[in-house]
Amino acid sequence: MRRTLTGALDSVPRRAATVRAGLAEQHAAADELREAVEHAYGDALEEVDETVRSGALLRGEVLARWHDVVGTGDVMRALETRIGWLRDRLRSLVTGAPAAEAELRTAVQTGVDAVVLAAASRAAERAAGAWRADPAGRPLLADSGRLDAAAPDLPARTGEAVRAWQGEVLELVRAEGMGKRSTARLASLGVNGAGLTVMIAVFASTGGLTGAEVVVAGGTSALSQKVLEAIFGDQAVRTLAARAREQLMARVGALLDDEARRFERVLAPVTPAAGRLEELDAAVRELEWAR
Repeated sequence: MRRTLTGALDSVPRRAATVRAGLAEQHAAADELREAVEHAYGDALEEVDETVRSGALLRGEVLARWHDVVGTGDVMRALETRIGWLRDRLRSLVTGAPAAEAELRTAVQTGVDAVVLAAASRAAERAAGAWRADPAGRPLLADSGRLDAAAPDLPARTGEAVRAWQGEVLELVRAEGMGKRSTARLASLGVNGAGLTVMIAVFASTGGLTGAEVVVAGGTSALSQKVLEAIFGDQAVRTLAARAREQLMARVGALLDDEARRFERVLAPVTPAAGRLEELDAAVRELEWAR
């Protein structure tokens, strides 16, 4: 009996080492799968950020609605002598014509929705593809549903997030812009008009309005930064646009994090709990001390 007990106890460290190696391998595999997901959705966030910064959203329907606001004929030629007219036209349309305001806000929402959905779909494909190529990830995909596509409710959640962001922009203008002398031009537009103009500025440039020119109408004309500068007028308001962009990207990041968590919900149940390796090592040390 003593020999049997001694042999059994002698074998524990060796058997524990086998278990430890298996645990370590599982942890490493789970970390690789998580890293693939994080990389895919990190790239998606950068894609959305680049699209917002590049001015690509100032095309199509958003551009058409913006043209409704500033007018399409000879805007740039008349800019130097008719800045007041341009501002008056913007004020009259966005404060006196609810339809124009609503259409522009809807166009902005639709544009952002499309960009986020496309980026999330590509991220899902990349993450699922990485799991499919990994022996540890392949069986997880088999019983997990459609992880290689964006969640069916993402469009609804994105629309809600963009609408909330638009409300934040209006509050930002109201709280930080409208009461300052440096933003008198924006104040003359009213909160709604100023907020809409800040939203357009978010899509018009990188880090403010410096040096940005967005090619529009199939490349035949350009909406220059001067249009927005004529309305904005100073660095304080450009800062509003930069802050609005940060708020938008924070909401987009939250949406993409939610999408990435679909993979985590599949991976978590088969991943060893944190601290298991340390617990096993401590148990072996305690055994050796007791002997």
